[in-house]
Amino acid sequence: MELAIIITLIVIGIVFILLELFFIPGVTIASLGGVGCLVAAVILAYKNIGPTAGNITLILALVATIAAIWWFFHSRTLDKMALDSEIDSKVVSQNGSDGKVAPGDKGICLSRLAPSGKILVNGVTLEGHSETGMIDEGSEIEVIRIESYRVIVKRTNL
Repeated sequence: MELAIIITLIVIGIVFILLELFFIPGVTIASLGGVGCLVAAVILAYKNIGPTAGNITLILALVATIAAIWWFFHSRTLDKMALDSEIDSKVVSQNGSDGKVAPGDKGICLSRLAPSGKILVNGVTLEGHSETGMIDEGSEIEVIRIESYRVIVKRTNL
């Protein structure tokens, strides 16, 4: 009976340690519980079975814990959980949409610019940024400047 309790404590301790390492971030109850179960198993082995059994239990607990961690690292389990997709897309510069929009061009607001929103200039829909304040939807705008990823506009005088 004592041997079954010791083995159960070792298994529970290893499971808690694996949970802590791979699923629960930080030092939590799982790591403390896992270490506590392993220590309790070794103490029970020393007290109830004897010093030789305690030494064997200590060594087996350490080896089993290291083996379980090594196995988990090298199993396909982590591959199934890991995000391994690569991002192969590129950010397209709004640099006037391939030269179709330039400073001085006129257009309209497709949405309210507060301070950014959608604009239509020369048949190209872009994200526009108001130079000052908000510009209502449907207002006529003029392109002031084009930064690397921003088209700066202002309301045209009516």
